[in-house]
Amino acid sequence: MHWKNHRGFSLVELAVVLVVAGMILAIGAPAMIRYLNGYKVRNTAHKLADEMRMARQRAVANNTINWVYTQWGPNATQYWTGVQTQNGPGGTWGSTQWTGPLDLPDQMKQVSANFNSVQYVFFKPNGLASSAGSVRVCSPSASVRDTSTINVDFSGSVW
Repeated sequence: MHWKNHRGFSLVELAVVLVVAGMILAIGAPAMIRYLNGYKVRNTAHKLADEMRMARQRAVANNTINWVYTQWGPNATQYWTGVQTQNGPGGTWGSTQWTGPLDLPDQMKQVSANFNSVQYVFFKPNGLASSAGSVRVCSPSASVRDTSTINVDFSGSVW
């Protein structure tokens, strides 16, 4: 037998490579799943925070009162937005036109929504918030412990 003319890998060498690759995947997969679940929670919190920032921006730009009502729907996986317009310059504020319910991505849920003992915040035409508070976003899965908090202060800042 001439070993110089053989090309490729033996079956044993391929088996060793597959076992090593399988071990690396088995060790890394749980960490990757935890990272992806945490990413989903953070992404959902960013979406809700962006919705609140947009409500503030629209209130200032359109001289309206814009609402974000949190922790709504089955398992608190939804929210509503609303716009209230003024009836003429210096007039009374009309009824609120609601949009929703809007679903949070990946069926994440909102917990501990507290804006001065209510679950909503509205932004006035001057950009100020109706109250300061926060809402926390978490996964519906008990195995995912990551949470992300969205804060609103009286100045209307959302972070």
